[in-house]
Amino acid sequence: MKTHLLIRFLTLLPLAAAPGCDSGAVMEPAAITTQIASATLGFIFDSTALATPPTGAIPTTLLPRTAFDDAVLQRSLVGTTEPFTQVEELGARRDLESQTWKLERDPSEGQVLVLNKVGSGPETPQEPAILQRTAIARLQRWGIPTAELGPVRQVKSFIQSEVNSVIEAPVLHRHKTFVMRAINGIRVEGHRAVVSHGADGSFQRALISWPPLARAGHLLRTRLTTAQIEQRAREALWAEGETAGAVHLSWKYVPTQLSTGEWALTLQVNAVMPSVTGTTSTEEPRVIDVDVSAVP
Repeated sequence: MKTHLLIRFLTLLPLAAAPGCDSGAVMEPAAITTQIASATLGFIFDSTALATPPTGAIPTTLLPRTAFDDAVLQRSLVGTTEPFTQVEELGARRDLESQTWKLERDPSEGQVLVLNKVGSGPETPQEPAILQRTAIARLQRWGIPTAELGPVRQVKSFIQSEVNSVIEAPVLHRHKTFVMRAINGIRVEGHRAVVSHGADGSFQRALISWPPLARAGHLLRTRLTTAQIEQRAREALWAEGETAGAVHLSWKYVPTQLSTGEWALTLQVNAVMPSVTGTTSTEEPRVIDVDVSAVP
């Protein structure tokens, strides 16, 4: 009997092609010791990521709604002139297929899935930085402007097989480029694109959640001070049953769909407590949303 296990390795590359900071930074494992040692002292906040309050407006250039038209997706994102046939439709979602490609898109949610039906060829040497630039170029050709590009992560995924209880050596599966959405350097929660290349460097897959943003209706700033935000974070953590520990605070934008179908952003703060590993279990990092009375 043969089974497969998917393994991923992360490669960090310079973000010169995609400015912005990762507002969802995860705390270092060493913070666990601090959390335990400070259990009798209440919460210890790391508010350094809040040092610069948001002041920017929505960028002038945004991903247009027309980017989700069939012709634009086929020409600019998939990069093919093959004719497509619709195979299924459910509400706003349409599934299309050509000789080489499958394409699923839902403009109402800003979601797209592209699949290469041919598959990858044999593994050949690839340069992660080049694959990352190629992935970003594909997204920009489709219509994502530089002003919406946030942090980028480059990942290698491997498949490891087991045959008759014998584990074989890992085999490279895909190169994946994770591109996060950010406005003025602040991450937009839940919005990202994942572009996958095969072991031979060929474009194999794109999974995108990047709905068009509205021109107005955003709440991008706050008048609260850092001390006031820390107090609100403390109250939010108490409400969730937390009583003490290290907490990392960072900005984020939370999207909400408007009646027009476009999406508006509201500023919030992430309050993150690190994971804790015990003798019999591991608790994942605790993430609490903190309302900051956002204003336009």
